[in-house]
Amino acid sequence: MGISVNDIVMGRKTFFILPDTSLIPTSYLEDYFALGYECYFIENDKRVKFQKKIDVILSLFKDLILFFNVDFHLPDHNWENYIQDLIIDHKIQDSVGILYTKRATKEDKIRIEKKYLYELGVRCGCTQLEYQKKQNFELIAKLLFANQAQGRRKTIRALCTNACTYTVTYGPHQITAAGVLQDISLSHFTVLAPGSGLEIKLYEKLPDIHFNIRGFLFRSSAVLVMERPVNGDMLYVFAFVSSAGTTGLDERTRSLLIPSLYRLLSSNCNALLERLYISVDDQPEINELPDADEDLL
Repeated sequence: MGISVNDIVMGRKTFFILPDTSLIPTSYLEDYFALGYECYFIENDKRVKFQKKIDVILSLFKDLILFFNVDFHLPDHNWENYIQDLIIDHKIQDSVGILYTKRATKEDKIRIEKKYLYELGVRCGCTQLEYQKKQNFELIAKLLFANQAQGRRKTIRALCTNACTYTVTYGPHQITAAGVLQDISLSHFTVLAPGSGLEIKLYEKLPDIHFNIRGFLFRSSAVLVMERPVNGDMLYVFAFVSSAGTTGLDERTRSLLIPSLYRLLSSNCNALLERLYISVDDQPEINELPDADEDLL
């Protein structure tokens, strides 16, 4: 089962450009995912300059936030000039934020804020990170919330490949259904059943569904909350139900599922970016994106 470009680029994304991972560890990306924020690190790469990566990202994603680590040192690179040119060329001051390491003096902090906030007009904040990474988690979380980085979504859907499957036995006649998931989040999942679909009523509960998310196995019950025909087949949206009968997954299952879902989500996005980075390497600029219906994975 393929995943289209349109499906991958949908929703608000946050990119941390050349982050200091001693202050913001990569594990935080999974934690922010659990809070409803889709975040990625764009790191230094000798094969593709980060400026080209930014050009690809801006050409691909229309709803995004870019946080630049202006303490990352690059030879012959001036962050203030680069960000000024970027804002002028792309008119993205509403989508740019600045991160920097805590300064020794208040004067240094004021100078940085004056430059980026007032002179260059960045509107997603100019945030000073602490030396202790535990403090930075909350700082970034507040920054994401303040900039409405969730967009319109409460939970993030991870688009599925053939490596994401489900199996369930249900009903008085013990019908067994199995197939590939369309997408999955921490609250819902979607399946596309061929033909007339599953013999199940709206709001009916299916107990003990077995899931395999790229090798991560878990079980949960779920309730059918929506159904609609799609090209002669039936699309079903289910909401997870815990063993206590409440909405959502059991807490232990949820905590174990978060890393698997974030890996699934990020592998789709990063595969697309890597593909376009290569095309940028071969051509001076991107003239058009792959067709929206073209399968990537």
